Amino acid sequence: MVNTVALVLVKGEKILLLKRSKNRLPIIGMKNEETPEECIERWKEGRIEFEDSPIINYNKKIHIEDYNVSLMFIDATNSEVKLIDESLVFEECRWANNINKVENDLIINVLDQCRINNYESLAVDSLKEFINMNSKYKIKNSKIDIEKQKMDTNKALILIAFSLGVGILFSKFIFGYLGISVAVLTILMTIIFMLIVGVKNKSFLGYFFVASSIILSFTYGIFTNEFFRVLNLLVIPISLFSGFLLLTFKNIEFKLIGFGTSFLEIIIGQSLSNSTKIPSVLRETLKKGNIKKENNHIKSILIGLLISIPLIIILGILLAGADEIFSYYLANIWRYLNIENIYDFILKAIIAIIIMFLVFGLYYSLNCTEVRDVQNNSIKKDFNSTTIITILISITILYLVFTKIQISYLYLNKALPSGFNFADYARDGFFQLVALVIVNLSMITIMNFKTSANNKRVKNVLNSLYSIITVLTINMGASAIYKMNLYIEEFGYTRLRILVQAFTVFLCISLIILLAFIWRGKYLFKPTAIVGLTIYLCLNYINIDNYIVKQNINIINTKHEIDDRYLTRLSLDAQDEVKEGYDKGLIESKYYYDWYNKRAITKNWYEYNYFNNRIFK
Repeated sequence: MVNTVALVLVKGEKILLLKRSKNRLPIIGMKNEETPEECIERWKEGRIEFEDSPIINYNKKIHIEDYNVSLMFIDATNSEVKLIDESLVFEECRWANNINKVENDLIINVLDQCRINNYESLAVDSLKEFINMNSKYKIKNSKIDIEKQKMDTNKALILIAFSLGVGILFSKFIFGYLGISVAVLTILMTIIFMLIVGVKNKSFLGYFFVASSIILSFTYGIFTNEFFRVLNLLVIPISLFSGFLLLTFKNIEFKLIGFGTSFLEIIIGQSLSNSTKIPSVLRETLKKGNIKKENNHIKSILIGLLISIPLIIILGILLAGADEIFSYYLANIWRYLNIENIYDFILKAIIAIIIMFLVFGLYYSLNCTEVRDVQNNSIKKDFNSTTIITILISITILYLVFTKIQISYLYLNKALPSGFNFADYARDGFFQLVALVIVNLSMITIMNFKTSANNKRVKNVLNSLYSIITVLTINMGASAIYKMNLYIEEFGYTRLRILVQAFTVFLCISLIILLAFIWRGKYLFKPTAIVGLTIYLCLNYINIDNYIVKQNINIINTKHEIDDRYLTRLSLDAQDEVKEGYDKGLIESKYYYDWYNKRAITKNWYEYNYFNNRIFK
């Protein structure tokens, strides 16, 4: 049995806890022949300082698994307490969270001992309130167990400098046209990650996400498609930070619940929390540099500056009257320093500082967070297998009848019943089929997770039915694509029609992956994410808008008219085909010049965009 001391230290309404999501009460291992008091005195060194305070020891040793726990309560309400170790924190008793049942019971034992000893104080009342709050509200159960660490001061200063650089660039880039500036920032963020955090876990998926973010960032320097330019503002940071997460922590698996929790906790929660550490890092640096001794010099310099400002203004006015050339340059400086420029400078400075804090918090969290455990809770299998098999058989029969009709009439061109037109029959029903594919994919995935199979025979029956429905659903996806192609041949291409087709292809590939998931028990999330992001990358680079205009012009011979108004609503990426259509007289001048005038006038190198700049040539 290991001898330990559990410390309950309270100052007024605050309790001392560890900065982590589990096992938050300080529990210290005792050395041989060491008393609990000696153990606490040893532990205090380098962690916490406080004056002599009332101490109450629980009169029994508590046995928890392989530990003998001595319970000690220290009431530091009337003492000066100084926290040295950053892993310790005082939290309000009423709002302290993530206290587990064992720790809750330890605090109850402290209150019992205080009652026996007739000891009353503000600290005891605060502990009572803490227990009452935990009886009213469920104790938070975090799915990720993390421990916070401290960054080396010199490294933190380097990170502050990098973060300030990112903030300045961001504040400069954000007010211009988003061109190669996005790629510059993305690559810079990746370089900082490599220098400050480093690759601690060689994850293929992590590299894939980071590379995808960089590839997507270059689209801002090439294409002008408004849809992707807006969507990528979300996709790029999510993909980049997901890659950072996977390349940093070995025990964070790419599973939906566990990874999502880790992303929210570390990338968002911890980053916001750690972003406030910049002042403490700077204070610590100043203390090390003995800047306090220079306070008098700084004060004298400030007084000198305050006196100099009005003096320089008066002398400047006199000098301007004495020399016209000097007056000319002074007037130019004054015109530049107008209210608008000052407001612009202040706004950019505020944005730069905010971004600096956020970037610092992000990398501090990645570098100084240790993930001990991530709970990927298994889903409770509470669906009855007999009920599910009955449902699946009914659905299978319905889908078999539907597929038989589709093969006969849609693929084999069997004579339609009286009153039906093949062209209308073939084109209608696309969106209903896509909806069915989504419903079936979700239904099979949920049933597979939630249905309990009592034996191998039942499991095989379920898997067979899942597989049959999956194959029939793949046919629905193929049928949807076929119907959309017929619709496009009649009514032409649009961005929405191409994107919906691409989404349907993604669903069909996901269904094929689902077959492996059914029989091999593999998780669907990872391969689906890779396929989805790969298709998305392709859509960004195939220049959809140019393809739409080209195909619609090509099918003009089979149609009486072309929707030139829609074509000129597309981005500047379509300039080759739009110009060709205009030269052939297929696009009216007013629509062409409306499209042409969508170009952005840029002044700076970081606003460069290939198609936007090319329109001027």
